[in-house]
Amino acid sequence: MADYIVINDDLRTMTIPEDIVLLGVESDDDVNKIPFQMPKEYSGYDLSQFSARINYMNANGDGDVYVVDDLTVDGDDPSLMTFTWLVGRNACAYKGDTQFIVCLKKFADDESGDVVQEFNTTVYSLPVLEGLETTEAVVQQNADIIEYLMNLIEQAGVVDPDDYYTKAETDALIPTRLPNPESLVINGTSYDGSEPVDMTIEATSEVLQSASGAVIHVVDAVPQAVESLELFDSNNVQLASAEIAVTNKNLFRIDLLADHVVSKGVTFDKQDDGSIECSGTSTGTYAMTSCSLDKYMFAVGNTYTLSSGKTTGYTYVQLIMNYTDNTTDYIVARNSARSFTITKEVSSCTASVQLTDSGVTVDNETVYPQLEIASSASAFVINTYSTMTFDGSSMPVLPASISNLWANDDAVANIEMQYEADTVIARIDDYVTANVQGNAVNGTLIATHDGLGTVTIGLG
Repeated sequence: MADYIVINDDLRTMTIPEDIVLLGVESDDDVNKIPFQMPKEYSGYDLSQFSARINYMNANGDGDVYVVDDLTVDGDDPSLMTFTWLVGRNACAYKGDTQFIVCLKKFADDESGDVVQEFNTTVYSLPVLEGLETTEAVVQQNADIIEYLMNLIEQAGVVDPDDYYTKAETDALIPTRLPNPESLVINGTSYDGSEPVDMTIEATSEVLQSASGAVIHVVDAVPQAVESLELFDSNNVQLASAEIAVTNKNLFRIDLLADHVVSKGVTFDKQDDGSIECSGTSTGTYAMTSCSLDKYMFAVGNTYTLSSGKTTGYTYVQLIMNYTDNTTDYIVARNSARSFTITKEVSSCTASVQLTDSGVTVDNETVYPQLEIASSASAFVINTYSTMTFDGSSMPVLPASISNLWANDDAVANIEMQYEADTVIARIDDYVTANVQGNAVNGTLIATHDGLGTVTIGLG
C-alpha cells in the first residue's frame, strides 16, 4: 500500500510519512504524484459530496490551486477516501519550501454555484530541491535601462484629459551615450544617440480635482488641500459624520508593530526608518510580528501591491485576507512584490513580517513592509496614519504626496471629495529625484530641473 499523507480525523491536521520527503526538483512538471488519505465522514457530513483541492504557495510566494480529479472511496475500507496531487511546474518553480493546505468545498445544488460548506487543513510544507533549467535562452543580457527610465519619465509628463493637469507638452530626445548599441524609439521617432535629452513641460497653476469612492486614492494632492467632503450611504443618502482615516501611500500599519518582538527564537526589531530587522534561529514554525489593518482600506475593484523591499532571504511580508463570504486569501511577498485585485468585500485583515520554518537562521535580515494602491511596487516610505471625526464642515489634512482616505464606518458606501492638486513641475521634480538620478548602467544618469518646467537628462 502506498504511503499516504493522512488527513487526520479532526480534518485540520495532517500526518506526513517519513518516505515523503520532498515535493520535487526545480522545474519538475506533472511527474510526482503525492497520495492522500482522509476520513469519508466528519461530524455526520459525507465528505464524498465535497470537492477537494490543494491550495499551495511556492518558495517565491506565488500561489496557485490544484483541483483534485480522483477523489474516491477506498475499496478496502469504505470509511476512508483517497486522492492524489499531481505536482505541476508552478509548485516546483523555485527551490525552497512549498506550502500547501487541503481544502474541501461543497457547492449549492442550484445554478448559483455558491459554496455552502468548506473545510481547510492548517499549513504544511515540502521542499523543492535545486535544479538546472537550460532550455530557455537569456534575453537581452545588456538591458536598455535608459529606455526604461525614459519611458517612466515620459509617463510622468503625459497628461490624460481627465487628469487634474490643464496642459503638458513633451519633446523627448535621447542620451548622448547608450548602455547598448541600439537606437531608441520615443514618441514614434527613432534616435541614434547623437542628441542630448531635453524634456520640456509647460508648467500649470494649482487646480482642483474631484474624486469619489469607498477609498479615495489621491495622487499628488498638497497638504490641507481638501475643499469639500461629503459622505453617502448605500442608498445615496448623505451622512452627517463618520471617522475618517488618512494615510500616505504606505497602508501597512508599521506604527502598530511593537518596537521589539521575540517570537520562537527570532527577534523582530523596528528601526527608525520603518524597516524591520530580523535575527536569530527559529525554534518553531511561523515566528512573526503582526498587526491588524482597517478592513475599509480595501475597496472592491482596487489593485494593491505588497512588497518586502528585499530580493534575497527567508523572511517575508504576508496579508491574511478574510472575506464576508467566509473565505480567506494569503497574500505573500518574499523577495519580489505581489500585486492583487480585491474582488469581494473584506471582513478583516492581518499583516505580518514572518518566517515559516523551524530551524532557519536569519542574520540581520531587513524587511521594508509596504502595501500600496498600485499595480507595482514603488520606493519604500514609512507609513503615516491619522483619524478624525468628520462633522460635515472640518476638512481632513492630507499628508504630502500620495495619500489615501476612507471612512471607518459600515454605513459609509461612498465619499465625494474635491481637493487641490499639485503642479506638474513639483511632480516631475520629485519623480526625477526618486527614480532617475544614479540609475544608469554605463555612467551616471543625471537629471536637472530649472524650476520653470524643463527637465534635462544626460549621462555624466
